[in-house]
Amino acid sequence: VFHGRGMEFPHVRAYQPGDDVRAIDWKVTARRGTPYVRQFVEERDLLVALMVDVSGSGRLGPGHRSAGEVAHEVAAALAFAAARNNDRVMLLLVSDRVERYVAPKAGRRHVIRLLETMVSHRPRRSATDLVAGLDHLLKYTPGRANLFIISDFLQDHRKPRFREALGRACRKHDVAAIRLTSAAVAELPNVGWVQITDPETGRRVTVDTGNARVRAHYRHAMLCRGAEIEELLTEVGAESLVLDTDQDPLVPLAGFLRRKP
Repeated sequence: VFHGRGMEFPHVRAYQPGDDVRAIDWKVTARRGTPYVRQFVEERDLLVALMVDVSGSGRLGPGHRSAGEVAHEVAAALAFAAARNNDRVMLLLVSDRVERYVAPKAGRRHVIRLLETMVSHRPRRSATDLVAGLDHLLKYTPGRANLFIISDFLQDHRKPRFREALGRACRKHDVAAIRLTSAAVAELPNVGWVQITDPETGRRVTVDTGNARVRAHYRHAMLCRGAEIEELLTEVGAESLVLDTDQDPLVPLAGFLRRKP
């Protein structure tokens, strides 16, 4: 499911009907008098980088699982897929800074240690700033990587530095943004006056959820936010997958990987 950085052709073979004519080796064809094509093999020295958001917003959720728990499941699936191909895997746990880093290595034992680190980690910070993880990756990862950013993307996505960091990452790596959301989060329940606390900043506001205009404004703001993030990801060249944390994430994840170019 992960693609190599390039292609090499260790040998040639005789042309067969249906072969791509662009693969014809014209020097060998001229020398032997009949068409020959290059046989390409994908380079498999791959690095799969998992950037997992561990900020405060991922620790809560309206369903039976939080966004953070779903992020762990998605990261585990990707890590074991990489291990099956003997690809190297690295891990970044990010809040508004890089909280943990597991250096790249191949093998199933490494993946199990990586996942143990992720699941047992107790975040020290609550705010989100994925730029910290992107800067770390760009600074300390010299080669090309298949980068998966697993996050709810609840941060200030309009800041130029966020756009710039994403753009730089996409120019160097193959970036896939796995955005965790929930249909329940997109709607305010009609339960009257409630006090709402931001899990990342601690800021509290009192809201009249019984007011239809308040609920409509909230719904519109959430829809606009999601559309803006998707537009940003498209502009910088990142692939995007939206996962509902109330649903099984592995079915849409498998479909996404099969469609990956």
